[in-house]
Amino acid sequence: MQSSDPTGPTTKPLNELTDLERADLAAQLRDEQSRRAPLVGQLEPLDNLREEYSQGSSVFVDKIDRLVQDGWTGIRRTRGDGDCFYRAFIFSLLETYLALHPSHSTYLSDKFSSLLPLLTACGFEPIVWEDFWEPLRDLLCKMGPEEKDGGKRKQGEARLSREGLLAAFNDQETNSCIIVILRLITSAYLRTHEDEFSPFLFALEDDPRFMQEGGVVSMRDFCERGVEAVSQEADHLAITALTRALHVPLRIAYLDQSVLPYHDGGGLSSDPAGGGGGGGAVEVNFVEFEEEAARKGEKGIEGALLYL
Repeated sequence: MQSSDPTGPTTKPLNELTDLERADLAAQLRDEQSRRAPLVGQLEPLDNLREEYSQGSSVFVDKIDRLVQDGWTGIRRTRGDGDCFYRAFIFSLLETYLALHPSHSTYLSDKFSSLLPLLTACGFEPIVWEDFWEPLRDLLCKMGPEEKDGGKRKQGEARLSREGLLAAFNDQETNSCIIVILRLITSAYLRTHEDEFSPFLFALEDDPRFMQEGGVVSMRDFCERGVEAVSQEADHLAITALTRALHVPLRIAYLDQSVLPYHDGGGLSSDPAGGGGGGGAVEVNFVEFEEEAARKGEKGIEGALLYL
């Protein structure tokens, strides 16, 4: 079997491809498919996901069933373009705050505003990052109280609805700006807490994106190539930095089809095969971020982000 696109990464038979060529081909196919998907989809029942995999891995289906048994009912899909974590994170966070009193949105806006000086301290010019901050700032203002109540929403203007939030995130320009400001905040937090995060960079020393003379990965190099660059997937380090910067508790459900203990190189592990489930039912591995913030009563994301 060959690639149908002669200008693509390869025209060799698939069984002759190197691991790197297979990865490039898979990435090309994912990109092609993702461009047809909305940036953020409508809320849909988990049964839809189960149906898609009903003829596939029984372990995967069992995990979806376990989520349903534990009370999870729906899923939103985000475009799988490398920015999907940042997009899912911020959309879910804002959607959670929409269900709260408008004053909570002011509190969230203040959280973001307090981090902006870090951007300037790290060398990002305000004339640049202010443009990327504006769309997110405006959404938070529309979620907050009216001016008469101390907010920035014009008197008589309806508060942002869930439908309005979805429409905003499916606007390419708005979406792109919000992704960039989140990446810059993540990068700035990592750079200003380098002593805390640098010890974990050793796991990237064999990654071709970061290989340098001597095999040392610097925080600056990691941030420039792995965080600030769009379409680069968020790893455990970036997720930790963003949730810690904003003091946002987060639970991520990892769904995979493996039946053996899994380790992804980023300090995360799961045991999809069993443990704890009566009658042989599998357990879904949840990875917790910012548990201390949760204990202090900080509002987190009401739901799980499903990595598929």
